Amino acid sequence: MGGFFVVPLNALLQERGKKSVGAGNAIAVQNLGENSAMLLMLGIYSLAVMIGIPVVPIGIGFGALFALAITALWIWQRRH
Repeated sequence: MGGFFVVPLNALLQERGKKSVGAGNAIAVQNLGENSAMLLMLGIYSLAVMIGIPVVPIGIGFGALFALAITALWIWQRRH
């Protein structure tokens, strides 16, 4: 299901990146951001498991964090 969202975003990124910094550079920056976020979330998850938080609340917490981030981006974009 994740590819359903990622593929159109990659196509948009390549199209816009081609006009500014080049499609390859835009994809490289996107990959750096995605991999950094995955490593950060893995670290947070590992820490939460290590201190004994059950898996379901961790998942709910990550979902809430993601929803807050998307809401903040949406509000920021509407103001600019």
